[in-house]
Amino acid sequence: MTSSFLTRIIQVLEVLSSIVLAAMMLLTFVDVIGRYLLGAPVFGASEMISTMLALVIFMGLGIANARDKHIVVELFDSRIRALAPGFYDVVVQGFSILSMCLIVYVLFEQAIETAHTGATTIVLEWPLAWITGTVAVLAALSVVSQVLGLLTGANQPNKHHLEDV
Repeated sequence: MTSSFLTRIIQVLEVLSSIVLAAMMLLTFVDVIGRYLLGAPVFGASEMISTMLALVIFMGLGIANARDKHIVVELFDSRIRALAPGFYDVVVQGFSILSMCLIVYVLFEQAIETAHTGATTIVLEWPLAWITGTVAVLAALSVVSQVLGLLTGANQPNKHHLEDV
């Protein structure tokens, strides 16, 4: 049950991030062509691209957290892991989950604040509460996927591959 739920979360995040990334690339292409060939850039393209970039980053973060596929600098990793492998994994994963929970909290606080103030983007005047709230939900989904990945063994921290080094 837990494994299939995690698989479904990852699949949805992969599809959505692919769609948003493709839209971002298409918008950038159209904006550049419009700007340099036609002298008419897409109105608000910079804000749209910035918003889509935040969405893609936090969707990708959910995928990376579920699979434990972050960039790792292993200067002292092997020595510390050799001394206490179980303790090391608990500390690293615990710190990662705690950090993500803090990010979720700050993003939700920001979303609530922008909702109360009615803040909008500068050019398109999109409500910032919706954007920040969506990113906060994606960050929360990232925490859920990380915890589910740990519970199901989908991310095995001791299993490093050549591409991880």
